[in-house]
Amino acid sequence: MFANDPHALWESIRQSLAGRLPERTFQDWIEPCEPTTFDGATLRIQTPSSSAKVWIEQQLAEEFHDALHHCGLPHLRLSFSVAGETPAAPAKAATSKKKSVTVASEPHGMESPFPQGFDRYTLDRFVVGPGSQLAFAAANAVVQNHDKSSAHLNMNPLFIYGGSGLGKTHLMIGIGKGLLAHHPNLRMAYLKVDNFFNEFTMAINSKNTDALRKKYQANDVLLLDDIQTLGRMERTQEEIFYIFEYLLQHGKTIVITSDKPPERLDGLHDRLRTRCKWGLTADIQPPDFETRVAILRKKLEDDAFKDLPSVSEEVLNFIAHKAKGSVRDMEGLLTRVVFQSSFLGVVPNLEVAYEAFRGQTGEEATAGVSMERICRMTAETYNVPYLDLIKKKSRQQSILLPRQVAMYLARELTNSSFGEIGRVFNNMHHSTVMNAIDSVKSRMQKDQDFHRQVHSLLNSIS
Repeated sequence: MFANDPHALWESIRQSLAGRLPERTFQDWIEPCEPTTFDGATLRIQTPSSSAKVWIEQQLAEEFHDALHHCGLPHLRLSFSVAGETPAAPAKAATSKKKSVTVASEPHGMESPFPQGFDRYTLDRFVVGPGSQLAFAAANAVVQNHDKSSAHLNMNPLFIYGGSGLGKTHLMIGIGKGLLAHHPNLRMAYLKVDNFFNEFTMAINSKNTDALRKKYQANDVLLLDDIQTLGRMERTQEEIFYIFEYLLQHGKTIVITSDKPPERLDGLHDRLRTRCKWGLTADIQPPDFETRVAILRKKLEDDAFKDLPSVSEEVLNFIAHKAKGSVRDMEGLLTRVVFQSSFLGVVPNLEVAYEAFRGQTGEEATAGVSMERICRMTAETYNVPYLDLIKKKSRQQSILLPRQVAMYLARELTNSSFGEIGRVFNNMHHSTVMNAIDSVKSRMQKDQDFHRQVHSLLNSIS
């Protein structure tokens, strides 16, 4: 279809990516790339900078995987290099299964079951927080208890659900790599539902659906990603059911991810929903502030950041506060900050972080600061219940100080009058607000640690 033309290949991939990525992301990272050569197996692509290369390889791995399947190029290898640098020679397959999971499938003559760019997705690199403890423990248990008849809890299938970018695919791939590390001869398939739909459609057209079903029934482990899209695919559901039924009856391992629990998957057939609920269902919640900071610190351990300037706690706190909903977005913002600082020849600072945030989201870092945001982040910082902060008129220091700080921040970050601020805090008199703000200012002048704490919070909110 594409012959040996690297430009035709890249154009097809670009068009698919354009429909999957936000316009700004596409313009910043994909548009400047240029294809160079295609050797029949690997398409080499030149990126304008090292930051673009790192961003694409680490942040857009799933999008490229989906685009390749959409273009009918699931086996195409992509190799990214920086303009002006000599591309590295293709790496030979490692001989130690500890170094590469690819070797695990070599006895069968197959390639690695995992998508390109998912090298970082291992269980030891997953940062566990209060909202992911069960899912992480279950993932480890699947690896440790494989083929053990003495397992006390049926976890097959393991159904992991949670919002986009919270680490579901990371855990799933980590399970697969962990299983292969212990059992190198396992036959394993990683499959996204949308990609299976395309594969099944082609099988219908070629009247070869039996071969497709047997292909997946032949696996010891099936990793099925993004099952929430299955509700609108009637015949695909039937095919998935027959694959599930066979694998479960023969004691094979299934891991499923979704953005919703089984009972909330619209359009899913009851019998398939029942199969999804046979084992263990575990959710992943958005990480709390401390976990977000820990995730950022773990990210900075990547080789890509090894020779770059360190990032201060102030900047890490800003990123952790700004990108709450998605680990992927948070890591992406950190990458922008670090490499943008490198371009400018400066140590990562808040000014660069503000600009990086604007570049990623299209929003000003200081825009739209609400009273609720100020109060919630102050309450989180001081470990005080949000309602206690705004409702209680207590003089206890554990409530009084955070409330005074929140009033000071409200005055600094909004155009609210003293009276308007007071009304947020259970209709306190405007003179009480004025005294609270003066008290904070006075303490900041005398106590440098307190000054840094308040300013760190102010910068994080703004």
